[in-house]
Amino acid sequence: MFEKRSEEIAELAGGAAVDACWAQWAALGSPASSARRAAPASMIDVEALILLSLHVSARERRLRDLVAWWARVGSALTSVQRFRSVAEAYERTTIHGLATFANLAVEEGDRRWLPHTGQGAAAPPTREKGTDAPSLAEPCALWPRLRAGFGVGAKADVLAYLLGSGGAWVSTKAIAFATDYSTVTVRSAASEMALAGFIAETGERPAEYSADPAAWAALLDLRGNPPAAPPWRFWAEIFAFLAGAIAWAGAVSAPDAAGSHVLASRARDLMERHERAFALAHVPVPHPAGYKGLEATDGLLATTRAVAEWVEAHL
Repeated sequence: MFEKRSEEIAELAGGAAVDACWAQWAALGSPASSARRAAPASMIDVEALILLSLHVSARERRLRDLVAWWARVGSALTSVQRFRSVAEAYERTTIHGLATFANLAVEEGDRRWLPHTGQGAAAPPTREKGTDAPSLAEPCALWPRLRAGFGVGAKADVLAYLLGSGGAWVSTKAIAFATDYSTVTVRSAASEMALAGFIAETGERPAEYSADPAAWAALLDLRGNPPAAPPWRFWAEIFAFLAGAIAWAGAVSAPDAAGSHVLASRARDLMERHERAFALAHVPVPHPAGYKGLEATDGLLATTRAVAEWVEAHL
């Protein structure tokens, strides 16, 4: 029973992950081609994209080559601090992605990554020729574009999230969860941007913050009526779930596979771990509590199917 479930989960999660990676890399100007006719509509999360690409590279090896391309042309637009935080949500095999990317970035001259190089990194991929700079023209590339303009750090990332939230008022805790910074870091960055008049702040405590896309429309070429930024989709959490589902499926067929009850418990843990992100992103997943005991594998299959369909519809 578990074998059939694991095959379905691996196919659903792996297919969604590979399709998302190809589409987002293509939109950044990489030497990639995507089956999608149009660029993704949602905001690209570079750190999450790198980690997911490395995780599914066994299925689609050329994705590692695209990561190497980004290390050459885009490592300066990639956050070391946030990369470390996002990687913690992934399975152990993907944590090595930090060392893999760090090695590539250091080879390209970005010494910020030097403390994170290591022997645990995967073998060097093929170097893609591609362009000598990323393309930040598509709306979905707004986040790395903000980093290019304002520097890599919490302020650019907080602004990206607020713009991607459509002008909604958001708490410090919500921003911290979305951007993977500490609440202290977010509070400092947001309050300073509010002082500068870049974003709005409520007069209450705890404070909430908002960025009006219409106020940024001319500078960032935001279009629509009213102007809108590409939506924020919580890709770091969604991609981490896909990676976790793929890893769970692989564990079922491993020679030293755990027992059925342990695997079912891990399936439930995976669903519960990402409940908050699913709720915030409005992913229509079933509630883990509805699956008792060994039925948790059915719940993971249903959740993976819902997430895969949501990714296709909201990419």
